[in-house]
Amino acid sequence: MVSRLGDSLFNRDGVAGFVVSRDPKKETLQIAIEGPEFEKSRRYGFINGLEPSQRKEFESIIDQMKDRSETRDRVDFLHEQIETLKQDPKRGVLTRYLQGEMSHIMNSEGIAPRIYSIDETKT
Repeated sequence: MVSRLGDSLFNRDGVAGFVVSRDPKKETLQIAIEGPEFEKSRRYGFINGLEPSQRKEFESIIDQMKDRSETRDRVDFLHEQIETLKQDPKRGVLTRYLQGEMSHIMNSEGIAPRIYSIDETKT
């Protein structure tokens, strides 16, 4: 698996770090375990497997979401973003990360969705 900029890695002791640079010719990675690069990456969680453009989009959506003060507004905003992104199959990984973020907020705060879709054959 190829690690990308911003991906999270853990050393043998379980210490988290984030890829800050990669040299494909030498096959080496520079990993930050503290400092500004580490703090920036930590703000968005342990996100691996996103293309650079999708990572920037994810970070932008999370920043916009965090600007909202009410938890319900945050969940509604993420729901709108997810529904929009679902239209593009190339954004499946990004959509799943946003769904995970929304689920985490909902479970942490005890919020149920206002509207949700289910498969009618499974009711």
